[in-house]
Amino acid sequence: MTIKEISSLINVVSKNKVKQIEIIGEKYLAGNNITKLYELIIEGKLKSDEEGSKLFFDNNPNRVNYFNRLKRKLKSRLLNTLFFIDVNQPSFTDIQKAYYNCYREATAVKILMGRAARKPAVSLAEKTIKKSIKFDFTDITIELARFLRTHYSNIEGNKKKFLYYKKIVTKYSQIYQAELTAEEYYSDLMINFTGSQSTKPELLGTAEKYYTHLRNLTKKYSSYKMNLNSYLVFALRYEIKNDYRNTLAICDEAIKYFESRPHIASKVVIINFLFKRLGCFIMLKRFNEGEETAERCLKLQPKGSINWVIALHYYVILSFHSQNFKKAYDLYQDAINQFNIDNEIMSLAEYWKIHEAIINYLIAIKKLEVFQDNNSNRFRISKFLNDVPLYSKDKQGINIFILIIQVLFLLQQGKYGEIIDRTESLKTYVHRYLRRDDTFRSNCFIKMLLCLPAASFHKAGVVRKAKKYVELLKSVPIEEANQSPEVEIIPYEMLWEFVLESLDNKFH
Repeated sequence: MTIKEISSLINVVSKNKVKQIEIIGEKYLAGNNITKLYELIIEGKLKSDEEGSKLFFDNNPNRVNYFNRLKRKLKSRLLNTLFFIDVNQPSFTDIQKAYYNCYREATAVKILMGRAARKPAVSLAEKTIKKSIKFDFTDITIELARFLRTHYSNIEGNKKKFLYYKKIVTKYSQIYQAELTAEEYYSDLMINFTGSQSTKPELLGTAEKYYTHLRNLTKKYSSYKMNLNSYLVFALRYEIKNDYRNTLAICDEAIKYFESRPHIASKVVIINFLFKRLGCFIMLKRFNEGEETAERCLKLQPKGSINWVIALHYYVILSFHSQNFKKAYDLYQDAINQFNIDNEIMSLAEYWKIHEAIINYLIAIKKLEVFQDNNSNRFRISKFLNDVPLYSKDKQGINIFILIIQVLFLLQQGKYGEIIDRTESLKTYVHRYLRRDDTFRSNCFIKMLLCLPAASFHKAGVVRKAKKYVELLKSVPIEEANQSPEVEIIPYEMLWEFVLESLDNKFH
């Protein structure tokens, strides 16, 4: 286990209070190497195994082995400490408290039985199963009911209780099988989307089959996990065909279901569907409703959290689409005050750098007026223009938009020669034929940009040469395009207006 992995464990333990028994942090442990290692990592003073082995065992030829042994001991103490985390804190929701307590107590039942302590095991099992049923922990319910069914049959011969727990095993085994089916269907679809933004129309038939089956199952069986995975499949069925109205209806249905069960629903689940809802409002140009949803997302999460950053990302896109550029700028400023773009998760960092570039482009073409002192603008246009995105299918939306904004900056600066030099690289991003797939609108817009050098940057000539591509772009409105909101951070029709405003009727 590396320092980084141990640090992840420490983050779990240190962020939560440990009640009474503290395997890590007890006073009698102060001064030993395990505690020293723990404190160094939590304070961020130890970054690598090499640093650690030198610090603790510098003069020992077997320092690497000794340090690995020290890390294993720390790991063992940290894992032990997990069982003593005090969940009775305001930061824990009812579902979180129930989750930790039920799984801990279910484990305790097994340990008690392993030590031949049947009576306390039965008592704890009967207490815990009530909570597991209340909070839809189907797997724990089955495990405890099986134990109690066997106990009241083989040990006590209590027919009434035997039949009661037998019924629970039967009922929740069916629910559990339904949960497994919903989970499998969602995973089966999502394996095609992980790490990829492109839509998968070839999956539509499978998604519709899963949708029909799960709709029937949810009428017979209901649980938190069953409904969660089912609603995700329902939404994905419509997302695959870019049916934003029906996706929106599914999200509303899901949010209503989970909000009606506040004791089992987490904020993260509701936010997940709110994100989908926000994407739909962007594509449907229902900006006021989108803004309300974005504000709701921000309020549900603490500033700086990963979901807060994602919500802000979509809110910026919404503001670009609604031409509320000042709002986009304010949101961007709020973001950079909360986190370092360069250190953010890679996929998010790339988008925030694009947001940064777009905002600076809007300032350059005077579509956005903001006060900036000499030190406030960290954006370096020359560096951005020299960045060459590596083409990949999964990142084509990001890469195409980088190339587009680079060309727009060069046009604004009147660097026509450099645009001509980039013509070939732009062409490599264009498919041989314009197809109605997830790159159709991007292909149209790049071909519109290629008309700039073809017409010697003469405005009337560009308008004439680009006319057929403009018409093709209009033939597939953004709400009908087979793409996600992140592919077109600013609508191409809007960008084209900016392009034409940067031209004059001179040959360059």
